[in-house]
Amino acid sequence: MSTLSPKYFYTADSWDESDWLDIVSIEYESLVSAYPFETKLREISSDGKLRVLDVGCGSAIFPQYLDGTLSDDIHLTCDLLDVSERSLQQAHAILEGLEHFSPRRSIATLIEDIPDALPLPEPPYDAIWAIHSLTTVEVNQMPSVFRHLLRLLSDDGRLFIYQLTADSTYQTLHQIYREHTSKGVSTFMEYEDTKRILESLPVEYEVVELSFDHELPIDQPDLVEHYLRKCVLDETIDAQQVFGDVLPRFESDGVYRLPQSVNLISVALR
Repeated sequence: MSTLSPKYFYTADSWDESDWLDIVSIEYESLVSAYPFETKLREISSDGKLRVLDVGCGSAIFPQYLDGTLSDDIHLTCDLLDVSERSLQQAHAILEGLEHFSPRRSIATLIEDIPDALPLPEPPYDAIWAIHSLTTVEVNQMPSVFRHLLRLLSDDGRLFIYQLTADSTYQTLHQIYREHTSKGVSTFMEYEDTKRILESLPVEYEVVELSFDHELPIDQPDLVEHYLRKCVLDETIDAQQVFGDVLPRFESDGVYRLPQSVNLISVALR
């Protein structure tokens, strides 16, 4: 079994997102289509110049999709935060090649350690986003993380969180995986956890509910194997053995159609 806990999954040199991104690109396409990011960003800064913190930036997938939707006069200067030095380097290089983004600082830390690792900036951030990056955090530590992120925001700034829900097949697969492993893997954090935390904070928020299918060709077993391993963040399992009984329920016209539910939460200070 892997020696890395799930939250360090993306630090591995063997991590390859190409086949995964072909399948999950619909999540980012749906996100930038469903929410008026440019309108909301202009409400924060009318001149279109904003300072951003990308929490759990990964390889900057979200900025790549957002970049093509923005007008010429919008520019985002980003601080990048991730536990993986490799991801930080990739994200920095990618942002340098985008029209509307510039990388600034790179901050290597766990999300749970943000309150200690990230001092209050001057000036504060106009926007902070955590796009598919809160899955493996320790839920009981997140109230203090959210409170600190809100302190990092300008008065009219916004926090954006894109997060799977309890109804997502991600969660179904992860529960099956947890039942098959002896490693004591924690549950994934989900939208419902975040909503419960936000209800206790002095904020206002809106939720955009998104749903879509991931389609896996049944005649490409290697691709199916890689996808399932990435869903549960363990590259060592025999995914066909673990999920073989559940996969047939998703069969349709030569593909597995896995319904996913991921919500966007847009948070503003009250």
